Amino acid sequence: MKNSMKQFRKLFLLICLAWGSANAQIAVSGDALGGTPLAGQSYMNVKGTPYLLENWEKGSVTLASGKKFENLDLKFDQVINQVIFQDMDGSMKAFSQPIIAFTIGKDANGHQFHRGLDGIFYEKLLNGRITLWKKNHKTLIDEKPYGSATVQRNVLNNFTYYVGELTQLTKIKTDKKSVLELLADKSSDIEAFIKKEKLNPRTENDLVRVIMYYNGL
Repeated sequence: MKNSMKQFRKLFLLICLAWGSANAQIAVSGDALGGTPLAGQSYMNVKGTPYLLENWEKGSVTLASGKKFENLDLKFDQVINQVIFQDMDGSMKAFSQPIIAFTIGKDANGHQFHRGLDGIFYEKLLNGRITLWKKNHKTLIDEKPYGSATVQRNVLNNFTYYVGELTQLTKIKTDKKSVLELLADKSSDIEAFIKKEKLNPRTENDLVRVIMYYNGL
C-alpha cells in the first residue's frame, strides 16, 4: 500500500511538472506573442549581415499593450526595421502586435531599443544629463563585378546619432568641433579630456566616453 502511494505521488508530481513546463512554453509561443510567419524576405548571396547580431540572441520584448515577454530568441533586421523571433518549432516569425521596446544580446543589459515617433527603433547608448541614441538603417546595394554573371548584394551601414528625449530627438555630428559646440557649457573641460585621453568622437566608443564624462561633471 505504501509503495502504491509513493508511486502515485511520483506520478502526480511528474504530471504537475509536465503541465507547468507546457504552460511555460505556451507563454512564449507564437500564438501568445501574436506571431506571423515570415514570407518573401530573403538574404541570399549577401555580403555582410542585415541583422544587428548575426546569430539568435536572448532578449525581451515589450508590446504596445504593455505585455512583456522575456527569454526570447530574437533577431533585429535593420534593413526593414523589424524584430523577429524564433518559435518553438524553429521557424522565424514576426510580431503581429506593435512593439515599443526590446533588448537583445548577452551583455548585462544588452542592446536597448525604443520605438521613436517615426516608427524607427533607436538604440539607447547612454542615459543621463544628455541621452545618446543611435540609428543604423542598413541598406542593400547591388554590385556586379566586372566579368561576373552574378550580382553581389552588399549590406551598407548608415549610422546616425541623436541626443534628447525620444519624443524630440536632435541629430548631431560627431566631429570634435560639433561635439564641443554641443557641450558648450563645459567645452574647456571636454576639450582637455579629449586631448588627455586621445579620443576621437567620430568613433562610437569615444563619443560615448566623451558624453559620459560630460554627464558626470
